[in-house]
Amino acid sequence: MKQLSIAAAILAGIGAAISTPAAAQTDSYRVEAHSEQTINLNICNPEVFISVTGDGDTDLDFTIRNSNGEIVHSDYDLTDITFTTLYRRSGVQCENFQLVVNNLGEVWNRYEVVMETVRSDARSGSKDDWNREVSLVNNTKETIFYLYWSNTGSGSWGEDRLGSNVLSEGQQWNVTVDDGSGACRFDFRAVTASGREIERRDVNVCGVFTVTFD
Repeated sequence: MKQLSIAAAILAGIGAAISTPAAAQTDSYRVEAHSEQTINLNICNPEVFISVTGDGDTDLDFTIRNSNGEIVHSDYDLTDITFTTLYRRSGVQCENFQLVVNNLGEVWNRYEVVMETVRSDARSGSKDDWNREVSLVNNTKETIFYLYWSNTGSGSWGEDRLGSNVLSEGQQWNVTVDDGSGACRFDFRAVTASGREIERRDVNVCGVFTVTFD
């Protein structure tokens, strides 16, 4: 029986990112009541941890888009706090992300944006220096029990990558998709609790950093 332990693993990874010795950049902003504000985030390292913390007076909603306009993070809960890890697109020195902050409250809210480098170019883990770190997002409205990936030239899916873990509804899992072959194009397959199978074929993990199952 699979255990709901992947959330703990993700939180442990977040804690490790926060404690990693790295220069953090902190900026403060004010968003007026019932208004929206867009902040440009210039990401010049392969992996950067982002945290946003408001003053506690209102509910803030958050959306982050990459340079292609794709949503890579969203947070619509009832707090004014969010956090995620952003992955710079391979082959570019810097990538511009847009953080959109929506103040749902009756008064203004002052919030801080902290950006901390988790992995710099000098610490790239791939032998060919391509960033193959991908965020796997579960938007299926049910739990994903099994998750497979293999490069498009492989004849089989191989082992279940989740092992004894699961990927719950709304969760994301940040992983390095690298089988040591130098391949950039991979196929992905998810199996949900109801037995539904979802496939994402021919994904370029050297240039695409979010794979969504819905």
